[in-house]
Amino acid sequence: MKLKADNKNIFFISFLIIACAVLPVMIVNGGNFYLVGDYMTQQIPFIKECKRMLLSGKPFWSCNTFFGTNFLGTYSFYNYASPFYWPLFLVPENYLGTALGITFALKHAVAALTSFVYLKKHIKTPYFAFVGAMLYAFSSFSTDSSFYYHFIDVIAVFPLVLYLTDEVLDNRKKVLLSLAVLLNSIINYYFLFSTSVFFIIYLFFRVKFSDKKYNFKDAVRCILYYAIGGFASFFILLPTAFSLLETNKATGSFSGALLRGLSTIPQIIKLLKGIFLPSEGIMGSSTGFTYSVFNSNAAFIPFFGGILLLTVLRKKSNAWYNKLMKFIFILTLVPFGNGIFSFFTNMNYTRWWYAFVLIEIFVSMKLLEEYESKREALLKECKKSAKTVAIISSVIIVAPLFVKILSAYFLKDIINTYAPSGVINYLSQTGLTQKFNVEDLRYAITFIVLVLISFVPFYLFLKKDLIFKAEKLIPTVAVICLLSYGVYLANETNILDSTYEDNYIGSTISENQEISYDSRTQYKGSVANYPMVANEPGITVFHSFKSKSTAEFCRLTGFADTLHASSKMYFDTPAIQSLLSIEKIVGKDGKETPAQYYTPFGFSYDYYVIDNFEYTTDKKENNRRIELMTKACIVDENTAEKLEGTAKKLDDNNFNLKNSINKNRQTAAVEFEMNSSGFTAKTTGEKQRLIYFSIPHDNGWTARVNGRETEILTVNGGMMGIIVPEGESDVSFEFTTPGLTSGIIISIASLVILAVLVIIDRKKKDAI
Repeated sequence: MKLKADNKNIFFISFLIIACAVLPVMIVNGGNFYLVGDYMTQQIPFIKECKRMLLSGKPFWSCNTFFGTNFLGTYSFYNYASPFYWPLFLVPENYLGTALGITFALKHAVAALTSFVYLKKHIKTPYFAFVGAMLYAFSSFSTDSSFYYHFIDVIAVFPLVLYLTDEVLDNRKKVLLSLAVLLNSIINYYFLFSTSVFFIIYLFFRVKFSDKKYNFKDAVRCILYYAIGGFASFFILLPTAFSLLETNKATGSFSGALLRGLSTIPQIIKLLKGIFLPSEGIMGSSTGFTYSVFNSNAAFIPFFGGILLLTVLRKKSNAWYNKLMKFIFILTLVPFGNGIFSFFTNMNYTRWWYAFVLIEIFVSMKLLEEYESKREALLKECKKSAKTVAIISSVIIVAPLFVKILSAYFLKDIINTYAPSGVINYLSQTGLTQKFNVEDLRYAITFIVLVLISFVPFYLFLKKDLIFKAEKLIPTVAVICLLSYGVYLANETNILDSTYEDNYIGSTISENQEISYDSRTQYKGSVANYPMVANEPGITVFHSFKSKSTAEFCRLTGFADTLHASSKMYFDTPAIQSLLSIEKIVGKDGKETPAQYYTPFGFSYDYYVIDNFEYTTDKKENNRRIELMTKACIVDENTAEKLEGTAKKLDDNNFNLKNSINKNRQTAAVEFEMNSSGFTAKTTGEKQRLIYFSIPHDNGWTARVNGRETEILTVNGGMMGIIVPEGESDVSFEFTTPGLTSGIIISIASLVILAVLVIIDRKKKDAI
């Protein structure tokens, strides 16, 4: 029975391919789909926290994310708005690991389907489009993105943007372009920017060089409907924008941009390898050259790699798609080129390569189709390209190996003694001065196997003149995709062990009870985001964003640098227990012990000191600061003026730590309760006083004392404090996501405009 190249079959076959690839991983892990690194330490905890937040009914403030964070503004990068997340939301948590595997397969099947829809619009032979769709879904960019999991969502829906751009150019399906952009926007705002940049480039080449006579009006129509889709997503984008503007990562990303752009020059080795050779893993390298690890530098196409691409690049052609391919190939290799797709916030990332891969597959399949009647000519050109690829591959493999062997085994002492510090740091960071180990061998074996899986069949098909028989390519390419993905996952699989606690997947979510907290827990030896898993606020995190308020507290106390995703601690004083209301400590063995210096939320200060502290990793200095903050809060000059009559400046830094903590316990608030929208407490005192809460003073907080709104002061770097009158006071803090209401209004208005345009368009058609 002849296989029909249609939407149904591409979806089913692709789902079957990825299901077979992930099945061994799930069997090894007892039915759960586990990988390595960020997948375990971020994706699973974030999915659990998002479900908990959404079930609360007021998903505004995530208490389990470090000291607390704006949930809607922070997690839009990860999952909650993606349609691929919602099936997981409905799954009982004990089955989350299994559901992750099924959803993973579903994403790839959708990627194959959407790319097939796009490719068959331009490729006359449906079987070539079918092959291309499989290659898109299972390229090295997809395999590397499995590490991040939510990146696959973007890969799955992106082809719709290009397909519908073509449709709008032909004055069809205009509304669907807006809806496709809306879908891309809510899935991931970061990739929306790179998609938008590529959309403009794509539109230019389509209008300027297409055989069809498109004009300026056609381009404007595309931009209009694209923009409407973007504005329709403002219910996600605006809260996210407000949240991003509160992070040092966003505002600090432009500092040193010139130097960082120039530092991408050595990355050309990784870029060429990513295009011409398969990725053996995002966390390591077969050559030990680890420059640009985690930057998604993988665009290898299974089966033919970059051989057909190089043939296209060498070919003189006026076709718009060949011109486009040549342009983006040059763009990605020149310094600063990849930075365009991230607004120059990161020069090393090539996370826009999902677009590069799709166009590369497009031109490759088009090449086979166009030369079907001129086979000898193409075979000759392919052989030339194969030789060139072999030479390039040899250089980009041998060069790092040679430098590593020389640096690690012969010249290491000389380098460390005489080389400039910049050279020493570079060689160290790229792994070139470290001797080979078992991990290097594992990656090398994986790399060799992946090379053989792709290029041996390609050589045989080329030699026997089968490369042009599209229908016969399908089963071979399907097997290659399966083996390539399976080998990659086997190399990057994580087997659940003592690193991850027993309830890492198990249910901790109560679906019928409002979540509330009154203290924090310090986990020692657990993964950084374990507080989200255990549903108990902690003091560790591995997250891409820290608000400026959180970052300021980190500056004073000695948590990891504010631009770093982790929460490494450069202090060891137990006084932090008082400052952050840590009630219990969970050791590496899982044993719980009470925190020695636990102090409830909401204790009062009688003293303050002026903030003149710089960030340091000196433990002794950070310990001193933390202990000082048990006696006096740290404030700026402006806040100090507002404390006149409420607190005094501390002139003597000599104090008894235990006495200060005991005093704080006596003045601490009672009946403190924090949930996903704020917190409440009661406080009593004989005089007007400053009450301190160790919760970041991010935009969106409103405070009330006895029902009356009061000013929130920023104390201890970025935490919140309020002045309360003498006697008993009821305190309430409410968090409202900044930009949410305005974003919803803009989204609704955009959809109304879209509806009006649809009505006008239909009336015009009816009039004709």
